[in-house]
Amino acid sequence: MNTADVLINLPNKNFDNSYKYQVPEQMKDQIAFGKRVLVELGRKKVEGFIIAMDKQEPANEELKPLIRVLDSEPVFDHSLYELACWLAENCICPVASAINAMIPRTLVHKRAVSIIPYINKDETGSTFQQQLLHTHASFFNMLWEQGEITLYEARKHLHSDILQDLEYNGLINISGSYAGYRESKAGYCYKIKEFDPLQDMPALMKKAARQAMAMEMLIQNGKLKMEYLDKLIPSSSIKALIKKNYIEIVRDTGESFALAPQLNREQQIAFEAIAQSLTDRSRQDFLLYGVTGSGKTEVYLRAAEKAIQLGKTAIVLVPEIALTRHLVEVFSSRIKNLAVLHSKMSAGERYTKWKQIRQGEINLVLGTRSAIFAPLPSLGLIIIDEEQEPSYKQDETPKYHALNVARQRAQMESAVLLIGSATPSVDSFYNAQKQKSTILYLKKRVKDAQMPLVEIERMKYSAANSTRSISPKLQQKLHECMNRGEQSILFINRRGFAPMTLCTECGKIAACPVCSVGMTYHRDIDRNVCHYCNFQSKVPSHCSGCGSSHLKQIGTGTQRVETEIKSLFPDARIERLDLDNSRKSGVQKDILSRMKRQEIDILIGTQMVAKGLDFPSVSLVGIVDADSMLNIPDFRAGERCFQLLVQAAGRAGRANYPGEVIIQTYNPLHPIIQMAARQDYIGFYREEIRQRKILKYPPFTQILRLLISSEREETAQEMVMKLAEQIEQIIDASEEELEILGPAPCPIYKIRNRYRWQLLIKCENMLLLKSIGRYIMSKASYKLAKLEMDINPLTTM
Repeated sequence: MNTADVLINLPNKNFDNSYKYQVPEQMKDQIAFGKRVLVELGRKKVEGFIIAMDKQEPANEELKPLIRVLDSEPVFDHSLYELACWLAENCICPVASAINAMIPRTLVHKRAVSIIPYINKDETGSTFQQQLLHTHASFFNMLWEQGEITLYEARKHLHSDILQDLEYNGLINISGSYAGYRESKAGYCYKIKEFDPLQDMPALMKKAARQAMAMEMLIQNGKLKMEYLDKLIPSSSIKALIKKNYIEIVRDTGESFALAPQLNREQQIAFEAIAQSLTDRSRQDFLLYGVTGSGKTEVYLRAAEKAIQLGKTAIVLVPEIALTRHLVEVFSSRIKNLAVLHSKMSAGERYTKWKQIRQGEINLVLGTRSAIFAPLPSLGLIIIDEEQEPSYKQDETPKYHALNVARQRAQMESAVLLIGSATPSVDSFYNAQKQKSTILYLKKRVKDAQMPLVEIERMKYSAANSTRSISPKLQQKLHECMNRGEQSILFINRRGFAPMTLCTECGKIAACPVCSVGMTYHRDIDRNVCHYCNFQSKVPSHCSGCGSSHLKQIGTGTQRVETEIKSLFPDARIERLDLDNSRKSGVQKDILSRMKRQEIDILIGTQMVAKGLDFPSVSLVGIVDADSMLNIPDFRAGERCFQLLVQAAGRAGRANYPGEVIIQTYNPLHPIIQMAARQDYIGFYREEIRQRKILKYPPFTQILRLLISSEREETAQEMVMKLAEQIEQIIDASEEELEILGPAPCPIYKIRNRYRWQLLIKCENMLLLKSIGRYIMSKASYKLAKLEMDINPLTTM
């Protein structure tokens, strides 16, 4: 009898152990490691993952059979399953949750066949589930009576959105096989296979004019992209040519034309160290610490080329989609068989790329955080650019950091890990100082370019004579830059027009009704917007507190800066790049392309423009409001501010033009402002690491953050107090030194109508911290509250 071990696909650590099921005779050829199946668990039908198979099991009538195989091909292999188990252990989450984080969203689309109840008639679920059962009682009575109904029949009673909501809340299962997507034609082309123009063309011209036209085009061009030829020639004609063996579909691998620039001495030393490790197949971590414009990208390229030359594959992670597009141009000009993965791709494109990666057709994967799970065979190198960026940390469960996952995957695959930055995270630089990784230094800019000259502008004096956010000095520098035909970047880390609407009579701030934050005014849509839940409202004419009409928009965002700059420089070509306007398809790519072609004089933006981008004609960078990044109640706020200031300043003077940077601030003597102006990372690191050692913050200790949220304020507080009592009992029984901060309300007390309390547990022993987390999770039973755990969080807001 054939059996399969199935891991139940439910977000509960109680199901981390697998269950054994009998494989029916008709499914023997369908099952495989990593496929999803439908099984019976108790009296419910649930989904699971096949994680083991056995053909030697003796007959056992007590074993339940598999009900249905849901995948046509596995969604993970043994290596990624091992990584998922590690992820579950280190993020304190169910293994199923870790696996689902790895599976591309394109592979969770069901070709629904039927509806099955997840909950039985005599069972009691959570309070919310009971409400849904009561609301849709007639539907569930029918479903319980019949046991299973078709999706077509279910839609006669409930809308598709309601059915999806019921499935999300664990009341029904929309079962059926998982549908792949129609593969994208992007990246493929038609090519002549076996065709003799002298013998075969005359017959085609007589009997099949469209086929002859296609062949003439291919003879002239050698090969044509699928999407191009399919628009000109009917699909029946194309299929006929393929059937006759005249043409074939091949991957368009592109051509490598770009010549590699000569490395300077520092780049050569760095590359040789990485190449030696790759050649020796020795597991090693490198930190490439180089000033802005020092040529880190070229070292990445050389390392990737070396890995591919040795028969290995590579992953390159970047923090932003904008950087993905920038690096694609650079890498694709030198490396064939490259795949790009990011959230803006269509479902079909992501599915096609995933299949190519899994089938071993790709040499290098370039993408954002989730690309670390790309199923590349023979992985030899992982590169993380701008490793200090917080976007590498996942906000949802499992709350993993891509750097930690990359380090574990490199360990499993005996691969080289290369991380790089001009402003490394304090944790990474500390690890390098402790010889946990090798530091490679790039202290000079390439082509003898000089570091920019940085000036601090005291806004105290400028603000006394003007209400503008752009000081007279920065205005003058912008004028001079434009007169020289050079480009400028203005950086402000706030989108919108004004971050606050204040009543000057009673001091009340226009706030979001479901979040404890102020609403930001967006002039382009003339509405107030919450940046946490996207709630929008009309701009108030009177204060909701005192009724006064004396309302004032306070503060500066990208839209206000854009308005001022357009009034100051009416003839300038000005663009804004932030989350608001980059949501539109193609806008971000268009702006960055035009900036590179010098069709934009002044680019205004948030942190999207502050890192990684290389525009040779930019000679001036203005940091409009440096103070807004300093006053945040988080122990990493100073580090984040310093990194953003230095990265933004680094966009200036990267080629033949000398660079200038103006930092506008009301705190010119603040140590972080002063060190950022000097580009003094080492000085900043020494001061920051000294403070963290005194206060016992990472990297000198580990932190477990426990966050309780509920729609009822008193429930959130009650639950977090109970949690604190449980932890006190654990601490009393432990000989280790632990410190508890809290319970306390989160600095942002309410988000999306959920009240938030947190506890921070500090302990040097990571194993003990994880065991506390697992104990709490095993005891957690909150029907009206949600518990989230995060080890070493990047923010405690």
